Amino acid sequence: MSPSVTSTPKRNSTSVHHSGDHESPTVSQKELKDTMRPELKGQTWQLDFELLAKALSAKTRKSSAPLVGPEQVDTLENYDFAIDKLQSQIDKAYKSFTRQKPEKSLVKKERPEKEHYRDFIDFMNKGIDSSLAQLPEADKALYRDLKFYVWDKPTKDGIEGAQPLKPDGAGVLGFEADELDNLYWSPPDEGGQQIAIPVEVKESWSELVLQAATYARCMFSASPLRQFVPVIGYKHNEHSLRFLVFHRGGCTSSKPLDLDKPDGQKGFIHLLFSILTWRTRADAGFPAWCNDAQICLPGRNAGDRSPLTVDIDRILHYSVCVRGRAPRVFRIRVPAALPGEETLAGNLVPATQTGIRRSARIQAAKEKKKSQTSGTGSGLNPTKIVSGNAQKKASGNDDEAVSSIAISRVRALADKVENVDQDIEWYPSTPLNLAEGDFAVLKLCWVSGRGPNNVFIEPLLLRDCSGMFGVPKHLYSFRAYHKAGCPTTNHLLLPTPENRESSRWPLWGETSELPEQRSLLGHSLTFVGHSLVSAKDLRSLVLAVVHAHTGYYNMCREKYQHRDLSIGNVLMVDEPMETEPFVIPDPNATQREILELCKKLKINDQCTGFVIDGDMAVTWNSYFTEEHLGTKSGTEEFMSSALLNPVNTNYVHSPVDDYYSFYFLTQWACAFHDLSPEEKPTSPQYLTDLRMRLAGHVSDRDAATRTITGASNLIAEEYGAFLPQAQQFLRDWDKSFTWINEWGNLARSQVFRNATSFLEIAERGLLSFLHVVVDSKLLE
Repeated sequence: MSPSVTSTPKRNSTSVHHSGDHESPTVSQKELKDTMRPELKGQTWQLDFELLAKALSAKTRKSSAPLVGPEQVDTLENYDFAIDKLQSQIDKAYKSFTRQKPEKSLVKKERPEKEHYRDFIDFMNKGIDSSLAQLPEADKALYRDLKFYVWDKPTKDGIEGAQPLKPDGAGVLGFEADELDNLYWSPPDEGGQQIAIPVEVKESWSELVLQAATYARCMFSASPLRQFVPVIGYKHNEHSLRFLVFHRGGCTSSKPLDLDKPDGQKGFIHLLFSILTWRTRADAGFPAWCNDAQICLPGRNAGDRSPLTVDIDRILHYSVCVRGRAPRVFRIRVPAALPGEETLAGNLVPATQTGIRRSARIQAAKEKKKSQTSGTGSGLNPTKIVSGNAQKKASGNDDEAVSSIAISRVRALADKVENVDQDIEWYPSTPLNLAEGDFAVLKLCWVSGRGPNNVFIEPLLLRDCSGMFGVPKHLYSFRAYHKAGCPTTNHLLLPTPENRESSRWPLWGETSELPEQRSLLGHSLTFVGHSLVSAKDLRSLVLAVVHAHTGYYNMCREKYQHRDLSIGNVLMVDEPMETEPFVIPDPNATQREILELCKKLKINDQCTGFVIDGDMAVTWNSYFTEEHLGTKSGTEEFMSSALLNPVNTNYVHSPVDDYYSFYFLTQWACAFHDLSPEEKPTSPQYLTDLRMRLAGHVSDRDAATRTITGASNLIAEEYGAFLPQAQQFLRDWDKSFTWINEWGNLARSQVFRNATSFLEIAERGLLSFLHVVVDSKLLE
């Protein structure tokens, strides 16, 4: 959920080159391999155009279809599709299209790439015109004004830290001119055209899909809760077209359509019709209940069926990605402003975001070089708030600037939110209410179910641990529907079990065993905290970590293991919040010792540190019998070295690894502390280099850890005021790891893979840490 304060990228797995396609060894292509290939990671599929057209088409749920429970996988058989009623119109549009001999206008296959742009765009527009001419009630189509243009220059906005993108073409809505200008992924309040469908032309599918994925990443950043993103791909040396559909489980493509042949042209028209069936934004996979400025929630509390419209006061966190959980965290204001009242103004920009994988380290290297040559420079600052006005020069044109993608409230509010029936499936036994004037947190995240029954763990964890010491209070959780009867999932875009093998598209010699079936879940909490890096002093930081570690242990006592303890998932508050007191009924010897140390540390019901999130959590009730037992989990900068070791393919994530994560996130908070001007180092290159290593490969992180915990004392002139103060505490904590290595070996054995043993490890970890804190005397 968390507003992760770092934009540091995750490291990349080794890429496998697919010999079937040639890729030029340019810097930009290396960037594509380093970012998008590991992200897609074999989750690429291809379907017959008829099947993909159904998945994209406007649809309604059959009255005879069974209700889709919160954890069931949806199927195409449950729907009626608008495109199924249009076959005669599709045939007429195809005949009209072919009478124009469109294949004759395509440039010869062997011509250079750029010479194909204009004629291919003309080919696309002829297909649109032929289709709209036969579409019933075309004036009601959402994309009735769709027109494609050649672009081939940087867009006016993009993802901060990434290279400016230059799609070869773009489909836009409601614009009529010979040339495009001011093309945006997310336009400002006034002016500028928004990309509806990007177009990419290449001679290699493997290269094209990687480039198209960067466009999808921008499209998702502009509309984060949308169900999918369409991109048109054209392999010019074969005159072959694919509809590429990116979703949170990867990419699903139509099988290649040969535009020189009737079957390929017919498939092209058929797929165009599928998107022209959209009459509402919900048909196109946008949530009718959210316009990115306001949200229509299921209700004020778990028993209330009446809708509640709230304002998005602030975006606390967003993850920049295509495939993955893509958490988006809002601070919401109850209720929404009424017409005529003062409304929130300005653009909506994430306060923090998890950035793209490689560019932050490149930027850090630039900052390091700058500081070494000029003696100035701030170094890597992952606490930086991403500015919607931040600009960078577009490559190759000094007169152009690229702004960071931001969502205009004015444009967002133009789309009215609707009440969509979304059942509140999970809530605590004593549910909370949202009263007028309240602020709350709403997290939305694309999650995969676990086990054969596709169980969602996070809402169960939030429900069962709500309000415990070190855990936020839970209002409710729900499975999102983008319109009535249509759960917001990627299920319909993925192959069914019977056609899974024939649907694989092994672009880079990588395949995935199973498609990632993801659903959008919403979680409402009454907690807003801030990052540990902003702790006012070392005592406050350590106290918050103590309280959060106790919250983690409370989760373990309920048989939940978090498995993603990171700088973004452990937050703090300045003023203590009242929670349930920390108690352990009928304690054993270890637990009695824990309670004695907690008494010394004055731990009661006043809490300042919280463990949040839970979308990577497991329940020990089923964890040890699941087939995918060895799945690794976490945010790489904070995962144990054993978890990150690729040799440990069947490694089981235990509380030993979470204990290491607590150390690494605390070390990070000290190294990346938000220093005031007077606290900053006078020779910043030392701190910049240390931060780079902490954010780098596991070997770099471990080397940086040795710098911090070694015998040499860090000095404020080189590392700032905060980290040298924390060094002795981190040293002492590091020394306490001697016991845990033995327990780690035990956790790897089959005998210790059970809830009782894992809880005992969690107790030993907490006890060891509490001893370190008490001995440090920092909380006296």
